[in-house]
Amino acid sequence: MKLINSSENPSREGIWNMFDTISPTYDRVNKMMTFGLDSFWRKKIAKFLPERKEMALLDCATGTADQIFTLLQQNPNIDQVVGIDLAKSMLKIGEKKLRNTPYEKKVMLIEANALDLPFTPFTFDVVTMSFGIRNVTDVMLCLSEIFRVLKSGGRVIILECSTPENRLLKTGYLLYCRHLLPKIGGWISKTPEAYRYLNKTAESFPSGKAFCNLLNKAGFINVASVPLTFGTVSIYLGDKP
Repeated sequence: MKLINSSENPSREGIWNMFDTISPTYDRVNKMMTFGLDSFWRKKIAKFLPERKEMALLDCATGTADQIFTLLQQNPNIDQVVGIDLAKSMLKIGEKKLRNTPYEKKVMLIEANALDLPFTPFTFDVVTMSFGIRNVTDVMLCLSEIFRVLKSGGRVIILECSTPENRLLKTGYLLYCRHLLPKIGGWISKTPEAYRYLNKTAESFPSGKAFCNLLNKAGFINVASVPLTFGTVSIYLGDKP
């Protein structure tokens, strides 16, 4: 079977408007499209948090705050959390989730751009970003901003889609992402074009060694990638000297 090439690089301009549109069904579609694995992947991030007490954490492209909730449940040393996103509707859903929970006073969700973080240098012990960096318009600027707001010895942890290296797995993965994923996401959200876009950004984004090279270029040390679920997603790590 010949695969249709969907690896062209789509525009990321104003992409938060699309996320606002799909926000009511976003969490549900994620669970269905990943067969519930998204929760497993988010929990894995907690294993790579630095060993510090009273950590200040920034979650970029926080969306509905799923990653924040997972990390708070996994690590009691997280003392203060800020989640940022440009999609207002996604943030409102996150705020509703926070109400009347033990984490309500620990977390602040604000509308902000990952390319222009509204924080002073050396503010956070750790910065996380899950399935968001492939949607920014300038990856290096985003990494530079993350580097700037991290404390010395702080860590960036990025969870993102990646492409399996095994040829057979890669073929099956691309078939699913190019054909089934847009249909499932489109059927539930009524916006199939949004999930076609998300597939294209996943395919065109650098993964593995290529993304590690970008982290090194941004100034991070101890850079590493940890592939999960046959390499369909990866966790990327980097420390600020």
